[in-house]
Amino acid sequence: MRYNDREPIYLQIMNEVKAQVALGSLTPGMQLPTIKEQAAIMRVNPNTIARVYAMLEQAGVLAKQKGLGTFVGTSANLAKRLRQELAETTTSRFVSEMSRLGLSAAEIQEHLRQFLAHL
Repeated sequence: MRYNDREPIYLQIMNEVKAQVALGSLTPGMQLPTIKEQAAIMRVNPNTIARVYAMLEQAGVLAKQKGLGTFVGTSANLAKRLRQELAETTTSRFVSEMSRLGLSAAEIQEHLRQFLAHL
């Protein structure tokens, strides 16, 4: 994974895990690597992964099982909820950038309509 300078690394990793769950690459009940293993894989400090795992556990994305490890949550609508969350975040960024360029809501809608017509 390549990291950008615009966002803290822990947030980038957290969003990547959420995306993998949303897209089904990480499935409910799947065990994740240990903190040390994941830190080595991602070439980051173990404290970064510990923070990510803790935050994702608080959000209900991951679940720790004492003595067994960390697993993807098994909530029935987890992937759907994360897809919705990621879609809202992406849409918000898009609209913010378009507004920053000086486009009105109507212009943004028209631009998006034209773009989608070419898909």
